[in-house]
Amino acid sequence: MTDEAQWIANVLEGDKQSFAFLVSKYERMAYTLAFRIVGNREEAEEVVQDAFVKMYRSLPNFRGSCKFSSWFYQIVYHTAISSLRSPHFFSDFESVEVTDVTVAEQETASALLEAKDRKEIISQTLKALARDEALLLTLYYLEECSVEDICQITELSPSNVKTKLFRARKHFYSALEKKMKQETKNLL
Repeated sequence: MTDEAQWIANVLEGDKQSFAFLVSKYERMAYTLAFRIVGNREEAEEVVQDAFVKMYRSLPNFRGSCKFSSWFYQIVYHTAISSLRSPHFFSDFESVEVTDVTVAEQETASALLEAKDRKEIISQTLKALARDEALLLTLYYLEECSVEDICQITELSPSNVKTKLFRARKHFYSALEKKMKQETKNLL
């Protein structure tokens, strides 16, 4: 039995610490996914809370035919989509912080500033894209989900995910290029 399967079994037996472990393990990605869909910090936090409650209630039905993370992220995805349809949803876009952009350990202040600048540029560029494109790029590149995992989360076909990723990369590159040209123009 894998460690994760053991944690799940412990949760099913009523172990609150095991549930807290699952929450801490998946909350960051759940928030990122929810935020990419709803575009609002407070709404994303509500979506994540609701998704964890749904996960807890549905855990006895988890059969292990797919990865637990994919199963849970699908719950987050559907909860976020449902929140968009609910009448209380409001759209108040706030700044987004791209978390966990893979950067080697930085030791100097200038290297840390460069990493922060890169995160900010990536964040701003993702905000310029359509939500579904930003979501796919976040899942694939920042969270390193496989195409199969993305298919399970979004319920899209593999060919559709690949096509949308291709288009999203093109749009990201175009938006980034435009942003960099504007930044260069502002410096001169």
